[in-house]
Amino acid sequence: MYAREMLKQSLPLLIICGLGGIVAGSTLSVMTELLRTIPGLIVVVPAIIALRGNISMTFGSRLGSAYHLGIIDAENMWNEELRQNIVGSLLLSFLMSVLIGILAYGTSLMFHVYPDPFKMILIVVIAGSISAVVLTILTIFIMYLVFKRGYDPDNITGPALSTFGDIVTMTCIFGGALFVEVIL
Repeated sequence: MYAREMLKQSLPLLIICGLGGIVAGSTLSVMTELLRTIPGLIVVVPAIIALRGNISMTFGSRLGSAYHLGIIDAENMWNEELRQNIVGSLLLSFLMSVLIGILAYGTSLMFHVYPDPFKMILIVVIAGSISAVVLTILTIFIMYLVFKRGYDPDNITGPALSTFGDIVTMTCIFGGALFVEVIL
């Protein structure tokens, strides 16, 4: 019986996630000219996507565990546990974005690509910070819907946050790169 319920909860979402992966890949194909214009930007893409996916999914998993432990539920979501997780997620995203920018710059140099270090780090920080805020809000919204519908958060949050994280992060990288390219 549990397998049937898990399939009922997960299958539609997994189909949507497959389509979301196509959207994220399409966003990358739109960035082709920016990737040529900003040397080393391609190095950032896998790292920042992995960063956002890992942090968002960990945040969602922590909320799911808090739900299973009875610490939070649909009526009692806005408590100290949630606030601490939000602050931790956002702070970790910002700090890791700076580190990824620095490492991406260093990796680019190793491949004899010479990007502007300020631009490289700024793009990653912008993309990482904006996607962190958007995905934190999205995580809370997804968890709330999951709680309200009585679904198991473990069946929903992982695939949903992974896919939405890819789409949001690719869009933020594209937007951050456009912003930096136009402003600087």
